[in-house]
Amino acid sequence: MQNNETSVKEIKAAMDAWGQALLNKDLDTMHADYANEYCMYDVKETANNVEEVKELWKQCFPFFDKPTVEYKDMVIHASDDMAIVHFKSRITGFTEPLPEEMANSWLRGTVGYRKIDGKWQCVHEHISFPVDCENGTIAYAA
Repeated sequence: MQNNETSVKEIKAAMDAWGQALLNKDLDTMHADYANEYCMYDVKETANNVEEVKELWKQCFPFFDKPTVEYKDMVIHASDDMAIVHFKSRITGFTEPLPEEMANSWLRGTVGYRKIDGKWQCVHEHISFPVDCENGTIAYAA
């Protein structure tokens, strides 16, 4: 599949807008481009629709002062109407300091987008926390 560079830019802009909405703790804007058939597999639990993922974020917000998302190794594959993004990410801005191992860790993420009625909508997210099972340590530190 050859990337549609316009689609890549639009997806990157959508992810940047999500990050700004996170910083503002604005649940409605964070999830404005989520499809009705959205599903998320998260580190902690699964959300089967937008309302469930909003509830998860409501439970998380008290632990953040100014939550900021940081990405690295982001790759966007996008056609005219489908896109897959994979990356490593972490969120900073916790109200209490995290243990160093957690603070320096990166989650793995994959997000799927579909263009519906001319608008990109997030249909799936998968976030995981990589662990080295042999020694029980976090696999991706900074």
